[in-house]
Amino acid sequence: MEKLDRRYLDELKTGVLLLDRFLKIIYLNPSAQSLLDTSFKSSKHKKLKELFFEESEDFDSFLENLNNKTTFSKVDVLLFIKGGKKLLCDYHIQPFEDELIGEGFILEIINKDYSHEVRESLRSQANQEVTSAFIKGLAHEIKNPLSGIRGAAQLLSQKLPKEHLGEYTEMIINQTDRLSSLVDDILGPNRKPAFEMQNIHAPLENVITLLKQNLSENGINLLKDYDPSIPEIYIDIYLLEQSILNLVNNARDSLIEGEVLSPEIKIITRVLHQELLGETQHKTVCRVSVIDNGPGIPEDLKDSVFFPMISSKSEGSGLGLSITQGIISQHNGTIKFESEPGKTEFSILIPIEHKFSEQELRRANA
Repeated sequence: MEKLDRRYLDELKTGVLLLDRFLKIIYLNPSAQSLLDTSFKSSKHKKLKELFFEESEDFDSFLENLNNKTTFSKVDVLLFIKGGKKLLCDYHIQPFEDELIGEGFILEIINKDYSHEVRESLRSQANQEVTSAFIKGLAHEIKNPLSGIRGAAQLLSQKLPKEHLGEYTEMIINQTDRLSSLVDDILGPNRKPAFEMQNIHAPLENVITLLKQNLSENGINLLKDYDPSIPEIYIDIYLLEQSILNLVNNARDSLIEGEVLSPEIKIITRVLHQELLGETQHKTVCRVSVIDNGPGIPEDLKDSVFFPMISSKSEGSGLGLSITQGIISQHNGTIKFESEPGKTEFSILIPIEHKFSEQELRRANA
């Protein structure tokens, strides 16, 4: 292929494969690599059926149309991909002839989950923004009277006629301080983000160092699987460390409360291609996954797991995931999760090589 053509195909959000007349892979763009969970290097010259398959009768019809060199389209197809994954999609096949390549076929795959992901991402983002604004506004309204109550209790303690009555004003002050601390947690980190180009594994190693002893004391095995090819990304290392710490702490607490045999936490980093974050498709994205083999998130909490004060734990404020979502949003990223009994995976996705505009920096610092 000419370089210009390949550059154009690389920009497409749909998966595109070029096949020779023997149905062997000549080229597949980054979107196709992501959809089919493969790479160009590992799939080049392989037969198409080595990447995915349908039910046998459907594939026979598929081959017949290719042999007749006719255009062929199909909707709502379920493709079975290596590793047991499934992909609901539409696909379109068009024969072509090129001076350099010869006769072949263009296969275009349209991910049917794309629009669903967009809707879910936008719904989650809207919920988070509305909830965050409401909670922060409420927190500010609570904090002002708390300061007044604390000050009044201090003045009252100085004028009490009997010393033992000071126990009551001390109790008022202590409980007021506890509520103030909770309000501070709701408002999130009390500092502006300081974005720098950093190695994503630096905050991960800091978290591991911090929690390693505690996890060991609770019999939890910690595994890490890093992708060393991930370039430096634009992050606030302190805030990202706090977000990872929240996820690992949640995983630990779930394993302990669930009394899991052979409890285990995995931290995995990978590079994803043509990944959708919000409404924007990014060429490359860094994914950090925290996986535990605990009991999973209850079904009735899955739709509200990122809301403040929502938690399945017997103790805690339920603010960790809400704060983490806010931090990742400041990084122009997103956080996703999948959970079932025996496996819960939270994934942080942050664009690689993303430079923040002045408007984004103002929003992050707000």
